[in-house]
Amino acid sequence: MLEREKIMGVLARARQMDPECQMFGASKHQYRLNLPIEASFVRSVEAEYGFSLPEDYFRFITEIGDGGAGPDYGIGSFTDFLESARSPGAERFREAYRRSLARPFAPWPMKPEDVGEYAVATKEAYAQNPGKYFIFYKEDDQLCDTDGFYTLGTHGCQWDFGLITAGPRRGQVFDTDNEGAYAFLAESFDEFYQNWLESLADEEAFLRRLEPWRKRAEKRKTSSFER
Repeated sequence: MLEREKIMGVLARARQMDPECQMFGASKHQYRLNLPIEASFVRSVEAEYGFSLPEDYFRFITEIGDGGAGPDYGIGSFTDFLESARSPGAERFREAYRRSLARPFAPWPMKPEDVGEYAVATKEAYAQNPGKYFIFYKEDDQLCDTDGFYTLGTHGCQWDFGLITAGPRRGQVFDTDNEGAYAFLAESFDEFYQNWLESLADEEAFLRRLEPWRKRAEKRKTSSFER
């Protein structure tokens, strides 16, 4: 079980190692969590849309932090779930997404001939673990929007990660390329987030990953100064 005090300690150390937030995506969340939100608000949303969040994620947003620090651009805020879109068309899409969370996530296993069409799997990665990859189809084999997939955050370039809210895989976490393909990441939100924390706590590996981003930032500064 994730503990707020331990999480805060890991994030504080990450800020010390990367004070200018030069790691990819860190400028977005700055290694900080948002404040927790009221459990009553979350339960009211669940009741309105007919789904229930996995308990570990529910506990995270109501006791630890409603998003913020996380992989790449971080974890989104559940508070924004009811935020209205800027246009009627976009709002209809958002409302359909909200309603979809009550329906089971039931993708098909990815086949070898599908691999080259999607970004979630290279041929090498698929060969090593084919059971990790899936595609979401309708019965008529037409690609469709995914049911039961709550988007937690983004890696960038329309590559997201999310939590399954309904079906036999409820509670698991997946990557998606938003083109119909999915890759299994973790059995639970706690496992998913703990894996990310461990990648920060391994200071040697963290600094090694940070170095190219630091050099890139310095190069941009130099180029700007020279102009």
